[in-house]
Amino acid sequence: MKKLILALLIVGLISSCEPRIENNSETLDKVFAMSNFDIEIQNWGCFGGSEEHFTVQLKNDGYLLQSKRTGKSHLLTKNKMDSLKNYLKTKIGKEDYGGCTSSEYIRLGSVFNSVDYEHNHCGGIEATRINDLLNYHELISDNEAEE
Repeated sequence: MKKLILALLIVGLISSCEPRIENNSETLDKVFAMSNFDIEIQNWGCFGGSEEHFTVQLKNDGYLLQSKRTGKSHLLTKNKMDSLKNYLKTKIGKEDYGGCTSSEYIRLGSVFNSVDYEHNHCGGIEATRINDLLNYHELISDNEAEE
């Protein structure tokens, strides 16, 4: 009996470590109201892909976006983060049926409040929308000088 209870506790602990994702406007508002949250961005195509993780910290004059891999960071205006929030509000919870071979996935939040969005794209403006708002390529590039 003790082994069964221990096994159930271990399974419960493991499943509780995964982010609780709820794709709705209320959860998105909770995420953007946090003073600290994480962003995961994945890009996949025919010849491979990438996965990057960032932390976001609310500051008086904006949001500090920092790459967990490179440690580089830069300040984003509240206007840019509001634009990202508004963009995601129009997208989350909707199915995206694309016929293209490239996809992008973004998850924002914490263990207790997260939203995610995935879309397929063939290029063009949709393929770069998240980077245009966050300018995260600058933070993950090994060729850029440290700030």
